[in-house]
Amino acid sequence: MNPVHPITRFAGLCTALAFLASPLQAADLDRGAEIFAANCATCHGPTGSPDPESPLVKGLGVVPADFSDTLFNSREGEGEWKLVATYGGASLGFSEVMPAFGSSLSEEDIDNVLAYIKTLGGEHDYPDGSLNLFLPIRTKKAFPEDEWVWKQRYTEQDGDNVWKNTLEYEFRVAERWQGVLEITHETKGSESEFGHFEPGFKYVLSHDKQKGFIATIGGNLGVPLNSGADWELLPYLAIGKIINDSWIFQGSSRLKLNMDDFDDNKAEFAGIVHWTHTPWPRRVFPALEVVADVPFERGSGPDKKSWAQWSIVPQARIGLNKRGHVALNVGVEFPLNDTERYDWQAYVYLIWDFADGGFFEAW
Repeated sequence: MNPVHPITRFAGLCTALAFLASPLQAADLDRGAEIFAANCATCHGPTGSPDPESPLVKGLGVVPADFSDTLFNSREGEGEWKLVATYGGASLGFSEVMPAFGSSLSEEDIDNVLAYIKTLGGEHDYPDGSLNLFLPIRTKKAFPEDEWVWKQRYTEQDGDNVWKNTLEYEFRVAERWQGVLEITHETKGSESEFGHFEPGFKYVLSHDKQKGFIATIGGNLGVPLNSGADWELLPYLAIGKIINDSWIFQGSSRLKLNMDDFDDNKAEFAGIVHWTHTPWPRRVFPALEVVADVPFERGSGPDKKSWAQWSIVPQARIGLNKRGHVALNVGVEFPLNDTERYDWQAYVYLIWDFADGGFFEAW
């Protein structure tokens, strides 16, 4: 009997988790419409679009959220909206004029009205904000974003401290597309230079809010910024799956294709599980990530590489402000084989989801 190849096992695990059914319970939209008309329409408007010129809205001093705005409606999941509806706008750093309904409406009523509010954005093909899962360290994220990310990696190599910094700008384009611009810089000992400029894209292949599943393809082109760097092509496939209220899974496969040196090519398989133990964004969310780097050229003799270079990356997402749209992701990567590569690598990511507010908002 032939043993099952580890990559086959990894792919099978990703597939099983991706299609593990955990469908959402259907809401009572008629009941939600009644609650909206009685409690929300006065400020937000009967169709979810507030009138900024009305005396009431002018008296509030702030224009309420426009639920008829399709992009705004789609990019937010019901989780944070439920916190605002239950505990009031100030709970997540929004306006204090948004009242708390947790004492006057049941949890079921709040769920129903939020489901109804989601319909006010009309028919569209934007992936729902509930599928916007945490950004991992090595696994590629499936959801298209509007955000800035500063990434820093530290390791020791040949007796020198090596710092790699990446600045990444992601922006949504239309319903399923995202553009991305990255620039890398590396410092090794006394040497310091820019590495690559990496324009790229992401396209959502499939998204299903009810099943809590999203899949995308994407890629970057690595344009060398110094004489020692090579041209690179970095295509990938990424998935995300909400397993239940407490656990989410993400997985990706990526190729690193060095267009000048075939021996440096490799495939990367990564998967991560986050413990989402609370809906409140300003919390610490631990995770464990497993990575397999598969070099195309393994070499020979005593320096021959393993067919797959395994590592684990324990990490934590730390929400810094009330909305969690400014956050840290910190982790340490440990090799499980071919340990001469490095002893460990430390990562710090600073994330700003600018679509959810300014950097200094909601602290």
